[in-house]
Formats: sequence, C-alpha cells, structure tokens
Amino acid sequence: MTARTKPLPAAEQPEKGLPQVGSPENTVVIGDQLIEIRPTKLRYQRNRTAAFYKILEMYPVADVLAMESGAFGDDRDGDKALMDWLIAVFDDAALVTEHYDEMDTDTIEQLLAIFRRVNRIDEKEQKLKNLQTARKG
Repeated sequence: MTARTKPLPAAEQPEKGLPQVGSPENTVVIGDQLIEIRPTKLRYQRNRTAAFYKILEMYPVADVLAMESGAFGDDRDGDKALMDWLIAVFDDAALVTEHYDEMDTDTIEQLLAIFRRVNRIDEKEQKLKNLQTARKG
C-alpha cells in the first residue's frame, strides 16, 4: 500500500476587510471615504444651522448657491449657508472643506434624505399629520 501524505496548507492568512459598521442606508461616499451620517449634534440645532434642511427641501441647490448675503436673516450667502449645513451633517469641517467642490446635487439630496431619517424628522412629521387627521375626524 502506498502512503499518501496530504500537502500542508499555506501558512499565510488571507487579508479581509473590516466589517461595515453602522447602517448602510445612512452612509455616503465622499472622496474615497465611506462616511456614516449620525444624528446631528445639539450645537448645530441650537445655532439653527441644522434647520437649513428646510431651504434645501424647497429650493434647487443651484438656486440656493445663488442666494445673496442676507437671504437668511444674517450675513451668509447661499454658498456659506450650504457649507455650514454640510459641516453640521458631517460634524467635520475639514472633510467638508476638502471635498466641497467635488460634491454634486445628487450627493446633497442623498444627504438631505439621510439627515431627515437619522434625526427622525420624517417620523415626527408623520405623527403630527396623524394627530391633525384624528382631530379633524
């Protein structure tokens, strides 16, 4: 009888990427980084920067960027107000500054949808509509 020996397995371990952390539906790619959008910090809500999402819901990004200083009741123009809102969304001024010119309308719209979801704006508005409907009925 011939003795067969099984060859040894390779000693190297295959490299695996890290598992994805967080919710995939709350992530966007900025530059070459996958960034998870988290609920907005209170400091951005207190200084009313976070409330800028309402402007983005009503006006196209091109129109927002064309708004002059004073359009928001302060000395900011549309460009500065959008940048401030993006800083509030990411809580990372360096990231926004580095990639601001690379962002497009689709990215802004995607961020707006995620912003509304993670801050439970849609959920609260739906509850309010339900209450108003119940009062009428």
